[in-house]
Amino acid sequence: MLDKPVSSTCLDIGTTDFMKWLSSTENDISADSQINVKYVLNDKHMVFYDKDLLKDVTVLFRDCIPWCKSCEADDCEHVGFAIYLKQYYARFG
Repeated sequence: MLDKPVSSTCLDIGTTDFMKWLSSTENDISADSQINVKYVLNDKHMVFYDKDLLKDVTVLFRDCIPWCKSCEADDCEHVGFAIYLKQYYARFG
């Protein structure tokens, strides 16, 4: 058995959490989503609150490449969430 999930699975978790976050209302504040958006700066610096880790997580985009400072990875669930959030902001502002 693997200690760490396959990276595509981690990215998929981020995608699922993004969909849960997107479908939530302001009243339930993303009750089902593991990740909540705290703020986004110029679509290049994103800070999330991870309910499982109980801490803030930062994802940075440099030359359009995402990097999670908390996980020190480019393929974790935070990056998966950030990619979709970046696309959402690019489309809807």
